[in-house]
Amino acid sequence: MADNLFSRFDDRFYADHEFSLDVDENELISQHVADFIHQHRDELSRFIARKLGSEDVSADILQDAFLRLSSRQSPEAIANPRAFVFRIVANLVIDYQRLSVNRLSQDVDDEFLHAIPEDLPCPEKIYQYQQRLGAIHDAIKDLPETCRRVFYMNRVEGYSYSEVAERLNISESMISKHLAQAIKHCRDRLRHY
Repeated sequence: MADNLFSRFDDRFYADHEFSLDVDENELISQHVADFIHQHRDELSRFIARKLGSEDVSADILQDAFLRLSSRQSPEAIANPRAFVFRIVANLVIDYQRLSVNRLSQDVDDEFLHAIPEDLPCPEKIYQYQQRLGAIHDAIKDLPETCRRVFYMNRVEGYSYSEVAERLNISESMISKHLAQAIKHCRDRLRHY
């Protein structure tokens, strides 16, 4: 076999395995790369975990390393295969960190932008809204009991006239009269807002 990418990894590998002549050289290289990564998997995984602070992605990075190593177009002899594999894994870790930082900053930016209300009222408007809400509350509180209950059930809880009439045991025409009285009362009380 000609000098190739992994010819110096482990000469015993070729001595211990018999290959038929019709086996593709790329298949031999891929198998040797897989064996080398498998043999050093624990050490490579610890290296990745130290760099990233987590072992969660080590299998993915090792798979990427295998793909990179086994798909080299121009195989050449490598003086220190272990260092070469660790350099490839280190580069993949750096690529992963860059992608993670970019993905995180985009996620944070999107979340941050969506969390900001479009039109924030100024403090003066907030004060005005609070004053108006207090006046509405006082106006409703001043309504007679049945009138207040009809108004609340229909306008706040969304019950229909017939549902309110059934619950309060009064006619729908009385519901209509109570609502008209409540609306007129609130309109008069909130005239200056």
